[in-house]
Amino acid sequence: MEIKYPDYTNSLVNLASSILKHFGAIYRHPTLPAFDRLLSDNYKNVVVLLFDGMGIDALSYHLTAESFLRKHLVTEISSVFPSTTTAATITIESGITPAEHGWIGWTLYFKELNKLVNIFPNTVKFTQEPAADYHVAGKLLPYKSIINIINETGNAKAYSVSPFGTNKISTIDELFNEVISLCRQEGRKYIYSYWDEPDATMHMAGCYDNSVGILIKDINDRVEKLCRELEDTLVIVTADHGLTDTKYRILTDYPGLLNMIKRPPSIENRAACFYVKEEYQSRFADEFYKVMGDDFLLMSKEDIKKSNIFGYGNIHPKFEDFIGDFIAIATAEYGIVYSIYQKQDYANHAGLTAKEMHVPFIAIKK
Repeated sequence: MEIKYPDYTNSLVNLASSILKHFGAIYRHPTLPAFDRLLSDNYKNVVVLLFDGMGIDALSYHLTAESFLRKHLVTEISSVFPSTTTAATITIESGITPAEHGWIGWTLYFKELNKLVNIFPNTVKFTQEPAADYHVAGKLLPYKSIINIINETGNAKAYSVSPFGTNKISTIDELFNEVISLCRQEGRKYIYSYWDEPDATMHMAGCYDNSVGILIKDINDRVEKLCRELEDTLVIVTADHGLTDTKYRILTDYPGLLNMIKRPPSIENRAACFYVKEEYQSRFADEFYKVMGDDFLLMSKEDIKKSNIFGYGNIHPKFEDFIGDFIAIATAEYGIVYSIYQKQDYANHAGLTAKEMHVPFIAIKK
């Protein structure tokens, strides 16, 4: 598969920068020109609907060219690296890159606790055990949300509609109803909404299962119906990343490699971070490629820092802690899990393929 690096001039961080600029707030990265042109009409409401995992590949496969969403596709944009929900949604919620905010993957190693922490649920890797009596990432990786930034300008009111947002919902019906309700209120508004499908189903069933098609067609129909209800509103539909059907290399099958590392890999299955014992630093890359072949791009800590693959800006103080000594980035169909007992989703993401990196920028003017 062709490697697709993130494009931090045409990505989710640039989409977020356009929002900040439009509402008169400080922004740190270039804006998205296609979005800026649309925003120049100065709509009363700007709505961003983010559907987890609904990348270009999924839209193209499951919807016809005449479907509502595909007819309103303005352009393809890039996810961030890793192409995963933690990194991408925090970017769109903060307006900064993964290198800046530090939420770079599902599982991160916190040296303060000497634990691998699943940062969204705040649990220890491989368990349901709480990582601490506080939310570890929330405390050690704080960031200011676009919602708060816009509200502080006084130029508009901002809301997030999601199971975790300022306006909490628990069903997709509630999400769309809440967006309509907010749009009908007086005054300028920015409304960001997040829903965890089709990603959740794609992980279980694969990218091309009929169940995924049913979900995406339902989203298409719901967005079309929503837009019929709105006035003086710009609706943007996008995704945090796409997915690709995935097979797995089991690390315990490779004792030579296993002996070289200090702890199980972190970050993501398709962006696997290795902390390597000192005596094996010079030999690790050779051993990795000997047993894993060319299905991964192995980058050392220095390679990563020079590449800016996690994005530009003021690098988070904990960034170097999180990237370990090497990261094995998927460029083909494989991910890496520690043992046979670790969950192996049918489809996954976080790698550098077009299916994972390309997401839609869909715009509907009402």
